[in-house]
Amino acid sequence: MIYLSNTTDAQVAYVPRDTEVPEGATIRFAMKSTVDLDTVVNALVIDIGILKLYFNVALTLPEGVTPGEYQYELTADGDALSTGLLVVRDNGLQTEEYNKEIEYEQYQS
Repeated sequence: MIYLSNTTDAQVAYVPRDTEVPEGATIRFAMKSTVDLDTVVNALVIDIGILKLYFNVALTLPEGVTPGEYQYELTADGDALSTGLLVVRDNGLQTEEYNKEIEYEQYQS
């Protein structure tokens, strides 16, 4: 899952690299709402090949993006390279982890 801040400033998304990119292919990143299926972002990506496991994608979200869950797809000449979920978080909100503390009691017989 990819997490982005709801800001119009440029930010980096690390998109998992599942397959090799064909030489000279045009790579696009699309971000679509899971509620109304509107495409919020459709951007051209330049692969400089720094990382073997991820595409390093620089994104700028448009003004007025609703915080929530989105579906992303990275394609090369129309063929899917990577798909998954992306979360746009409100600015200033921190993510929380809910870890229940488990206590064990040992009885002697």
